[in-house]
Amino acid sequence: MGCMIMLLNASVTIAYKCSACGAFEFFDNISLFELTYKDDYKYECKCGKSAVLIKKDATRNLIINVPCISCGNSHVFVLSRKALLHNSVNILACPENGMKLCFIGNDEEVRKKIDYFEKELDELINMFGYENYFNNTQVMFDSLNHLHDIAENGELFCECGSKDIEVSLLPDKIHLRCRRCEGSRIISAASNVDLKDILSKREITLANMASNMEIIDCNSFIKSSDMIKK
Repeated sequence: MGCMIMLLNASVTIAYKCSACGAFEFFDNISLFELTYKDDYKYECKCGKSAVLIKKDATRNLIINVPCISCGNSHVFVLSRKALLHNSVNILACPENGMKLCFIGNDEEVRKKIDYFEKELDELINMFGYENYFNNTQVMFDSLNHLHDIAENGELFCECGSKDIEVSLLPDKIHLRCRRCEGSRIISAASNVDLKDILSKREITLANMASNMEIIDCNSFIKSSDMIKK
């Protein structure tokens, strides 16, 4: 009678989005044995301003503390040994808005997930044709993604009641304009502080603020109306 052998990877990769610099930091070839039996682990970003902390509970499950770039808090996740061993990749997301913060699992699968996000970013850049246009491309991309989610939930609208919103992009900000009444709103998107601010929002309302708006060179806009579904 044949014997079936199940092979398990002896190591995992951890990748997390730094809450300070916004970059994904990778830690690979982490021994499963050490990860599940050593008491404490600290995985610090190269910038030195944030770190993922891992402890164990009484049953040797992982207690993972991840600083969140999205809401500014730190979130605690429990990852069972079974999930660690059998899931190709475990994704830890902000409980407030679902932003993916940390990936733990098979090195190849973790990198595929990160590659997918970076591919989306590359496609965005290629579509606009401005490789170095934005002050912080990742912040702009994440801000647009969250704007899209808000619009999908019907929470992006003008005081006049219209949801027909035009989106234009500048290097450091997003300009929202109502096509019905010209109501508008400017959203900064140049730093991780700006990103934290927009990620904290559940709805965005435009107001007719023409008399108070800053002067903007409209010729420098990138139009991206189709990116926000109405």
